[in-house]
Formats: sequence, C-alpha cells, structure tokens
Amino acid sequence: MNNMNIRSLGLGIMSLVLLPGISVPAAATETKLKVLVIGGQNNHDWAKSTPYMEKLLNRSDRFQATVNNTPEPNAPPAAWDAWQPKFRDYGCIVLDYNGQAWPDRVQKDFVDYVRGGGGVVVIHAANNAFTGWKEFEQMVGLLWRGREYGSSLYLDDDGKLVRELPGQGRGMGHGGQYDWVMTVRDTGHPITQGMPVKWLHKKDELYHGQRGPVENVHILLTAYSDPAPGRGGTGKNEPIVWWVPFGEGKVVTNLMGHVGELGCLECVGFQVLLYRSCEWAATGKCATSLPNDFPTADATSLVP
Repeated sequence: MNNMNIRSLGLGIMSLVLLPGISVPAAATETKLKVLVIGGQNNHDWAKSTPYMEKLLNRSDRFQATVNNTPEPNAPPAAWDAWQPKFRDYGCIVLDYNGQAWPDRVQKDFVDYVRGGGGVVVIHAANNAFTGWKEFEQMVGLLWRGREYGSSLYLDDDGKLVRELPGQGRGMGHGGQYDWVMTVRDTGHPITQGMPVKWLHKKDELYHGQRGPVENVHILLTAYSDPAPGRGGTGKNEPIVWWVPFGEGKVVTNLMGHVGELGCLECVGFQVLLYRSCEWAATGKCATSLPNDFPTADATSLVP
C-alpha cells in the first residue's frame, strides 16, 4: 500500500470516529465511577479532609470525584435555596459533613437516591450529623448519640456480638489519639477480602459507644478501645467499619478519619477502605487490589 493510500485510510478512520451517531465500542472505553464528596460544615477540619479525599479518589484510575460543599454555617436562606446536589448523577456519595440540617427537598432527594440503589460512604464525624432525621439514622445504624437514644453494639473477646440496650452500658465518646489495631470481622466481604486479619492504623480517634436503631448492621472491622491511661478507651472491641442496607441501596460507615496532620488519612489501610467502600456501595463489587505496602499487625504504612 503506498503512502497516499495509507494517508487516505487514516483520514477515513478519523472521519468515521468523529461522525455524529458513531460511538466507540464499550470495550474501547472504561467508565470511571462518579463520586460526589460533600463537606462544608463539620466539627472537624473538613477544609483539609474533604479536598484530600477528593484528591485520593481522583488519584486512582477508577474514580471521577467532585466536591459539592454545603453553604457555610449561618449562610442566608438564598444560599441554601441554591444548593441542590444531583445525587442521581453519581454512583456513590461520600459524606464528610456534620452541620446544619439539609433542606427538606435535599433530604428527600437523598433518601430517594439511596432507597433506589445509590451508594453512600459516611466518614468519621459524619455519623454525628442529622439528629432526628429518621431515615438517615436508619441507614447509618450506629451514630454519635446519647446513651438513651438507642442501642449499641460491640464484640466480646470471643468475637460474639453484644447489644447494649438504650440507657444501659457505655456512653458514646472517644479517648486519646494513638495507633490502633484493626481486626477484620468479615473476611469474605469484598471490602475486606485479602486483608490481614489484624493491621495497624495510624494515630486516630477511636469512637466508642455509638447508638442508634441498629437495624441490619453488618460489622466489617473493629478496633480494641484501649482503657490504658492516656488512651481512655472502653476495653471493648468497638465497631469501626460497617454497612447497612437501605431499600436497594447500601451505606458504609467508616469511623476512621479524624483530621490532625492528615496522618490517619494517609494510612494505606484507610485509603484502600475508601476506594473499596465506594466501589462496593455503588456496584456491589470491588476491583481495587490490596497493595504490597498495606499495613501489617505491627507496622503502619503511609502514602501522602
């Protein structure tokens, strides 16, 4: 074939691809999972954590993450009137939010999104949010609430699930920050599959005594809340990562992620959990493999 024919063939192919109505076969493209990260208000430093999680997600070739923060505290009503996330445009919503109640129309859209099959990942203090929003509390299951507000769960030393009834047992809170060992409780779940049964998470707040409706809570990982001086824990194996079905949707809660110098967010374990939780909540599957530098029972692993 001479150079003229080669050139003509190349131009013909380019014209074919660019013609309206001609699409590239699905096998030739790989669609990224669209993730919406919501911050804007929090009792923690969302101005660090929200953009950092956006960066983490976009650093992977599996996600296309976007931030849509709420209006700031005490914003005028017009600012809230203009805030309308399009939840249905995303496969997963990551909540880094703990602040004012959302407008009723946004709450309704969010509930409809999850009930219709949407995925949600709740990070750290986002489980503190929205006291009294019944559907949100049902889809999270365990929240930062008072002892009287609902039941609480922990695992005993034999791995047996223990329920504390409203008004009984430990209250919610957290002790000092330190490196703590995560224990995988469901080794067959796609989010935890392949993880060492025990691995060390970087210095973080370890929440204890979370309360709520506790309906269909599936615990994936726990951590021992150390009662030693300076740590101030409960001496219980506290739930850290769990999921709850809500309608056709799935909500994963991860209590890791207190923001200081970002160390806990730089933990490779946290990052893998974020990736896999978003994937699974949206699709029911996880394609993210376990990296070689995943933490061990004796050593943390950080990637800035």
